[in-house]
Amino acid sequence: MSYIPSSNDLYAILPMIILSLGAITLLGIQFWLPDDQEHTPLLVVTFLVFLGALFSIYVGATSTPGYGKYFKGQFTISLLTSWLNAIYVMSGLCTLLIAPKALEQTQTLFAEFYPLLLFAVTGMTFLTSGNDFIVIFVGLEILSLSLYILIGMARNSIFSLESAMKYFLLGAFSSGFMLMGIAFLFGGSGSTNMELALHGLNNSGYLSNYSKIGFGFFLIGVFFKIALVPFHAWTPDVYEGAQTPITGFMASAGKASAMGLLIVLFSKIAPGNTSEPWAYLVGVLSLVSMTWGNLAALRQTNLKRMLAYSSIAHAGYICAGISVGAGLEALYYLIIYVFMNLSVFGIVSYLEEGKRKVDIASISNLSASHPYLAIALSILFLSFAGLPPLGGFWAKLFLLQRLAESSNPFSIILLFGAVANSAIAFAYYMRIPVMAYMRTEVGSFASWDSKVEWGLALVVVGTLLLLSLGWLVFQPGALL
Repeated sequence: MSYIPSSNDLYAILPMIILSLGAITLLGIQFWLPDDQEHTPLLVVTFLVFLGALFSIYVGATSTPGYGKYFKGQFTISLLTSWLNAIYVMSGLCTLLIAPKALEQTQTLFAEFYPLLLFAVTGMTFLTSGNDFIVIFVGLEILSLSLYILIGMARNSIFSLESAMKYFLLGAFSSGFMLMGIAFLFGGSGSTNMELALHGLNNSGYLSNYSKIGFGFFLIGVFFKIALVPFHAWTPDVYEGAQTPITGFMASAGKASAMGLLIVLFSKIAPGNTSEPWAYLVGVLSLVSMTWGNLAALRQTNLKRMLAYSSIAHAGYICAGISVGAGLEALYYLIIYVFMNLSVFGIVSYLEEGKRKVDIASISNLSASHPYLAIALSILFLSFAGLPPLGGFWAKLFLLQRLAESSNPFSIILLFGAVANSAIAFAYYMRIPVMAYMRTEVGSFASWDSKVEWGLALVVVGTLLLLSLGWLVFQPGALL
């Protein structure tokens, strides 16, 4: 057997090659640039690397090498993985437009930010494109190590250092669970190939027990990354303590990669009696997560903590769809959710200016002095709530429709739970437009003045167009 990769193998991982080589190049370039002039060239090179990776994802899916398995079945290009990779790259691109100015205000914009961002996206692509559990684990570690450093870059903030330590410790635990799961899956099937290892769930006898224990351990690690209840405790503290643009990247691309992995895993399990216990497990956790996330978000006054608990609830909605096989609808929800999250956290970082905390009360009467900002925040939060005809409504509708059409009796419970939780969520999401437009008290940001950030404006305007008009042409069927 030849272990020398073919040209198609190399073409298959071309996006990863572009991202990783770009990151390594940036690590070298920074030493040749003056300290006061290094960020503009690094930003431009990173921007071009992301564009190159995005183009290579398109070419790889549509022409060369096309859909299929590569590197002896260890790597996959499919419609699902191509869309997921595009989400990660677009998230990195949006973060690149938003983050530098915000990090510069807190004196935490280091030259290493740019290669770390590229390495994080590289890890995400391997996480969901790998068809072998070892490849997936390597992708997870590349992503996790990059995020640990990105969160802890604010060395002058005790809150950021605390967040980095909490995320590191819990990330290490989750990685340990996943690695133990891979070992048991290998013991039950004799292979780390995803299809063969998960096929071990169909075996009888003690080998099947090995596979079931292994898959359970592996799912625990995935649930940590998704932040499903009861594996969610790190989320509010880490989201609040990290620099806001980094929080936005974690809450969008980071969470999308973990949920993308869950979609891939359930697409590989044979339907029938084998998959039902795991579907029930994910369904129960999703119901608990959406309920706890929304109830906890009701009590929050800090905007970042409210968004953190909100993210737990949204993870519950998506995982409820995954439990009944709603792959396409879950992917569509992910796309809408990622851009909403990036825009909201971008606006929060813009309001903070590196020195403020954004409480809900602080945006009272914001519309009087900053009407465009108030409009953007209101549309984004109303879309989070699922108000028609905004994109968040359609994403939730398609997912709930799939729940309603499922033949699984438990899906009816999930459907009612999701609808009830959407009503609860409406209560705290509506607080933002109410504060911005319907309060006479003047919040701290009503008299605040700042220059327009064009990178953030580009991301927010693009997201608002997607949410307001995109549903006319962009629906789950458009992903095929």
